Amino acid sequence: MTSSAHTTLSNIKSNLQVFLVSVATITVAFSILGLFLVIFVNLNSFLTTWSKHVQLIVYLEDDISKDQRGVLEQLISTNPDVESMTFISKESAWANFKNTFSTKKSDFIDELKFNPLPSSYNIKFRPSPERFTKIRNFAELFKEREGVESVEYGEKWLRAFEKFMLFIRIFLLAVGGLLSLGLILIISNTIKLSFYSRQEEIELMLLIGATPGFVRIPFMLEGMLQGLLGGIFALALIKFLQLYIQVQFQGSLETIVRGMEFQYISQPIILILLASSVFIGWMGSYIFIRQFLSPKFK
Repeated sequence: MTSSAHTTLSNIKSNLQVFLVSVATITVAFSILGLFLVIFVNLNSFLTTWSKHVQLIVYLEDDISKDQRGVLEQLISTNPDVESMTFISKESAWANFKNTFSTKKSDFIDELKFNPLPSSYNIKFRPSPERFTKIRNFAELFKEREGVESVEYGEKWLRAFEKFMLFIRIFLLAVGGLLSLGLILIISNTIKLSFYSRQEEIELMLLIGATPGFVRIPFMLEGMLQGLLGGIFALALIKFLQLYIQVQFQGSLETIVRGMEFQYISQPIILILLASSVFIGWMGSYIFIRQFLSPKFK
């Protein structure tokens, strides 16, 4: 193994410029992929933070009976996912509305002789990974209930955001696949150049009885090292960008979504990226070995 490592270093020194260009290319490619991952992680964090403030609002008909209200309250109180329930009367809703727009009163509001707002239940759900699904399913129970005028929980916005997140997942898979294919070809060509620079030496080694593994391993190690270094540099670049954004824009982010921080990718994803970079390096060198070295061992 020491001999293979020494040979690998010798290959790198003899083609240092090509090796560095290959590492730089891998760094750029993984930085692009990592940047999209950071965006996805933070969008997902935004969705989770925003979901904590989402409530199911059940608007009631003006002529709802006491018995109908009792049925609705029992349905809410017996749901184990409900954290709290607040009843807001027509009068309270109208008073809150006028207070909210007290500095921007219009003649229309002042001259209005009736209260157009309905009574409602504001239902807050306990935090859970399936919180949105539970809210949606619970909302469906109320839509057909007597005495219920309508339900609201930002359904259209929520569905649009979920579709967008699904698109981001598919986009990440597509970009990751294309970048991986391109990197495999780049590494394969880099290993090819390394081989051609030492072709006579390798053929001499084969003539004096060198084993296939002795010749192959240095090229495999070189490809894996390219992938590993490119992955490490890419992660460092993404971390620097994340820290910069956090310092420059965290205050604005807190204003938009309270309690949310601009996050770095999680440790499992970091390990997956590093493993992927090493695998891509191995695959690039393996493709070259199958195409150019394997026939020499027959």
